[in-house]
Amino acid sequence: MKNEEIIYTDGHGVKITRDKFYTEKQAYNLDGITNVNLQRIPASKVPGVSLFILGFLGIVLGSMEMFTDLTYTTEEAIYLIDSNMLSIGLGVALIFGGILWMIVAKDKYAVEIRTAEGDKRPIISKSREYVAHIAGSLKKAYYRYVKKEKVETVIVS
Repeated sequence: MKNEEIIYTDGHGVKITRDKFYTEKQAYNLDGITNVNLQRIPASKVPGVSLFILGFLGIVLGSMEMFTDLTYTTEEAIYLIDSNMLSIGLGVALIFGGILWMIVAKDKYAVEIRTAEGDKRPIISKSREYVAHIAGSLKKAYYRYVKKEKVETVIVS
């Protein structure tokens, strides 16, 4: 077995050598990769929008007094729970939660490679710098070793 020259490794299963690109789950031959890109995957806003809509409905239903008040009696006191005010309060909390969710949701980034089998995303992370570093190292390895070998064989032939 030949000694592989390591171009990049993160110490957690991702490794790029002269001939292969290793991820935690699979290994790809560099000469089988035809394109490497850094791709942004936008965060889903659906949970935040859903919370916002539920909160708005809670406020509307509470304002229209759609719920009946609940009364609990004990020997010494009567407890009255105003369900409409509870609905409005819960609605406000859900709206704030939905807005917070939409603000805090982070985009993900992926190394996208194109092979004969189609486009694949072997690395996905919330850290743009991490993914950009892998994509840059992969492009560097591809153009330094694979592309150079393809050009030399065409010139010699």
